[in-house]
Amino acid sequence: MVKLKAKNRSEQLVHDLGRKIVTGEIPPGELLPKVEDAGEMLNVSRTVVREALRVLSTMGLVRSNQRAGTVVLPRSDWQWWNLDVLTWVLEDEKNTDFLVHLTEVRLGLEPTAAALAAKRATDQDMVKIKDAFERLELSIGDERAWASADYDFHESILQASHNDLIINTVKTLRKALVISREKTLEASKNLPESPYDSPTQEVFKRHRVIYDAIIARDEELARQKMTDLILRVKRILEKIYGFQD
Repeated sequence: MVKLKAKNRSEQLVHDLGRKIVTGEIPPGELLPKVEDAGEMLNVSRTVVREALRVLSTMGLVRSNQRAGTVVLPRSDWQWWNLDVLTWVLEDEKNTDFLVHLTEVRLGLEPTAAALAAKRATDQDMVKIKDAFERLELSIGDERAWASADYDFHESILQASHNDLIINTVKTLRKALVISREKTLEASKNLPESPYDSPTQEVFKRHRVIYDAIIARDEELARQKMTDLILRVKRILEKIYGFQD
């Protein structure tokens, strides 16, 4: 029971310090209080502080050594695919440029996955892609059914790439994509177009050209049409947040 309580306090400290680092409240280069001082300030044991710092270190947020103490690391050192880091970044209202950067990562992965799917998809893969696409067509006008079919369509393409690194990376990003979608839908209410797909014939046609290219095993066309789909998202996000390169 005591161990569980200590663990919970350590997890809370990780959350509190992690968010402060990610939001810039504790900037890169700043030294954190010594373990014993932090324990007294926060009314927790040294064990709790050490465990929290150890976890933050695995996230690339801090580095500790006996001589220099614990220093906050620059953003370039952060483990960006860590789900806690991704969540803290997306919860920070000042980090709107991260949503654009996230889309740029998609641009680097999903068109390649589509091209690989066109090349490598097995007969079974093609059946799954076809099934998801047909459900996509049937769900036009139904937002909930569309969201499910759209997820399965993109997932079936991803799996058909048979590239474990791409598959794993996109899955890791999925939580961030869900959070970013929720944030952006609110921010895009005053715009005539949304960066996210809605169940309309027009949007369905954008998916059809991707589907047709993969079925025809046209790698370059599949790559280009998936690129076009994600570039549209990027362009609208840039408009929403006034983002400039």
